[in-house]
Amino acid sequence: MDFKALLTISVADKVFANPKRIALLQQIQTCGSISQGAKLAGMSYKTAWDSVKDMNTRLSEPVVNSEKGGKGGGGAKLTAFGERLLKMYALTDQMQGMVLEALQDQTIPMNNLLDVMGHFSLKTSARNQLSGTIVSLGNNLTGAGFNHDDLNVHLEVELTSGLRLNACVTQSSCARLSLAIGKPILLLFKAPAVTISRDKEAGEHQNQLRGIVHEIHSNSQTTEVTLALLEKSTQGETAPQMIYASIDTQLANELKLVVGGEYYAVFSSSQTIVACMG
Repeated sequence: MDFKALLTISVADKVFANPKRIALLQQIQTCGSISQGAKLAGMSYKTAWDSVKDMNTRLSEPVVNSEKGGKGGGGAKLTAFGERLLKMYALTDQMQGMVLEALQDQTIPMNNLLDVMGHFSLKTSARNQLSGTIVSLGNNLTGAGFNHDDLNVHLEVELTSGLRLNACVTQSSCARLSLAIGKPILLLFKAPAVTISRDKEAGEHQNQLRGIVHEIHSNSQTTEVTLALLEKSTQGETAPQMIYASIDTQLANELKLVVGGEYYAVFSSSQTIVACMG
C-alpha cells in the first residue's frame, strides 16, 4: 500500500506553509521572481503574492525579499529564514515518509523516532544496532562490579525486545549526550566485537544473548554468523532481532556451528557505542 501524507505547518491555527506554498518558494528561489515562480508553481499571481505577503507578516522574519516593479516586474529572493524553511520542510517531509514506510514493515520498531531514523538513515560500519531505553546508570546499578568510577558510567538498557544489556561510556560522553533514565538510545557495536559460545560465560560487564544460528558464511580465516534472538518482543514485533558476529573459522569449527543450532552471542559493555537524539 502506497501511503501519502501532506505536510502542513500552522501558526496560531492558521496555515503558514503547505505543499503549494513550499512549491512556490522553491520556484522563487530558482527564478528570482514571484510572478514567474507563480506560473511555474501552477498558481495565479494574486494567490502567489497573497501567500508570500501572509508568510512574510506571520512571523518575526520574512521568507521573501522582493523589489517593486509592477505585475510581472521586479525581483524576489528568499531570505536566510526562507531558505531554512525549505530545508526544514524537506527534512520533515523525509522523516514523515520514513515513518509511513515503517508503518508497513513489521520488522521496524516504532517506539520512538530514533528507532525509525536508525533503521533508515543511520549508516555505520557497525552492523549491530539495538534500540532501547536507559533503565539505570552510574550508582543506580545493582549488579556485581557495577560502579560509577572516575572515568566511566555504566548503563543498563532495556531493549524493545524486553532484554536488558549493559553499556559503558565515559562521564564526559554521558554529560554531552545528556544521558538519563528513561532516555531512548541506540547501541552500536561491530560484528568482530561479538564472539559465540555454547554456554553462558562468566565475566563482568559481559552481555550474553541467546539465539539460533540463522546464517553462516565462512572462508579459511573468518566466519560470519547471524543469530536470531530467541527472546520474543514485548512490543508486538513479529520478526526476530538479529545479532551479527565475526569470529575465527577455527573457533567456528570447534563450536561445530550449524544453522538452527542454539548458541550465545557474547560481547563486552565496553564495545558498545551509544547514540541518541537531542
